[in-house]
Amino acid sequence: IGAYEVQAILGSGGMATVYRGFDHNLQRPVAVKVLSDVTTQPDYVERFRQEARLIARLRHPNIVQVYDLVEQHGVMYMVQELLPGQTLAERLTALAARRQTMPRREIMTVIQQLAAALDAAHLAGIIHRDVKPSNILYNANGAVVLTDFGIAKNMAPDATKTQTGMVLGTPTYVSPEQARGETLTPGSDIYALGVVLYELISGQPPFDGGTALEIVLKHLHEPPPLLQPLRASVTPQVDAIVQRALAKRPEDRFASAAQLAQELVLAWPEQVPAAKTGSVHELPTTAWQPPAPVTIAPAIGPTAAVPISGSALPGAAQPVPPSSLRPTRRSLPFLAVLLVGTLLAGAALAWRGQAGQALPPVPSSAATALATQEATAVSLPSDAAPLAQVRGLLGANTDSAINTSLDTAEQALLDNDKPGATQALGTLQFQILAARQAGSISTETMNAILDAVQEIAIRNELQLELDIGR
Repeated sequence: IGAYEVQAILGSGGMATVYRGFDHNLQRPVAVKVLSDVTTQPDYVERFRQEARLIARLRHPNIVQVYDLVEQHGVMYMVQELLPGQTLAERLTALAARRQTMPRREIMTVIQQLAAALDAAHLAGIIHRDVKPSNILYNANGAVVLTDFGIAKNMAPDATKTQTGMVLGTPTYVSPEQARGETLTPGSDIYALGVVLYELISGQPPFDGGTALEIVLKHLHEPPPLLQPLRASVTPQVDAIVQRALAKRPEDRFASAAQLAQELVLAWPEQVPAAKTGSVHELPTTAWQPPAPVTIAPAIGPTAAVPISGSALPGAAQPVPPSSLRPTRRSLPFLAVLLVGTLLAGAALAWRGQAGQALPPVPSSAATALATQEATAVSLPSDAAPLAQVRGLLGANTDSAINTSLDTAEQALLDNDKPGATQALGTLQFQILAARQAGSISTETMNAILDAVQEIAIRNELQLELDIGR
């Protein structure tokens, strides 16, 4: 179709069908969104153009990019960034099948990225109006991307499409004012984000079941059920944040999506695991550093010369009568302390001389940190699970994108989802290479991680795009 090769169908809806394609001019994969029934649905055409123009105004890593809009031979299609990952709805479905809920850390990452996308759209004068998990996809780096601005509303005064009186959206995620067909504000998207947050935490939306009308009436009149009975680890502060996001009146909600995300982080801190105890052989290896050398202060004042012969030398101290050298009971403790001090000083001087000849130079702080990291890597148990070994090797040098790839790979392996596991592990390989290039991990750590990833791929009969050949 035009300059784009159509390779496979990705999805279909009432307005358009999306295909995976390839742009031969720029040599890159793309998504081709073809509008359905162009000639019989003229209003769809204008909404399709509006979607393309609205997204083209936005430049944000968590908002899908539009490359082209073409109309030829009665066919209109939009060319977009290809997002190879699953939708957030598919992620939640996979968790529900295993009777699991999304980990807190992943919830924070998803909400922060969605909040950033919505605030960018609102700043550009755009209200999405259909924020829901099926319109949120994972990209190749494991980040979430907001898509499908098909019913988005331009807040400009001259915007004529999807105005007051038109109820558009999905009943499960619709705001009360949107259900009433009132003029919308960014608060409507914040309400939908609150519904998504509720679903991420509990595994189910606040209002579900029954007909679409019954769900809409609950949004209009019923408070959302509390989260604590559904997830014990949720604090009352988190419940209060979700209740505020789902307030019936827009003015009672958060002023921005970012404010919601920030308060959520403060109200739901990460639980720090207790320090591991056990055998000393299970503790990580650390780099040894020699203790600081002992400095002996010089004697104060001149030292009296001892005569070589019985005759006094000029300027020398006069000999003391033998009777005065006999110790008294009062002087015995003082002499004992003086003797011990002399012995300790002699031992320190001897140790210092040996240390100056035999000890290696004290390593710098950067070299010590790297030596500690590499020593820790080689001390990991050889029989550890490959992904657990990767987490141990990364330690504190990981970020949210790498954590998301690790979580996605583990879940795909548990689901026996080989395509999903292949994609997640392949993404992880490139992220580790990028981390080494940025200098956040050492070459030895990188090689150990890539070996572990390749090992799990071999065990699960996966063929990764990046063949390490080790």
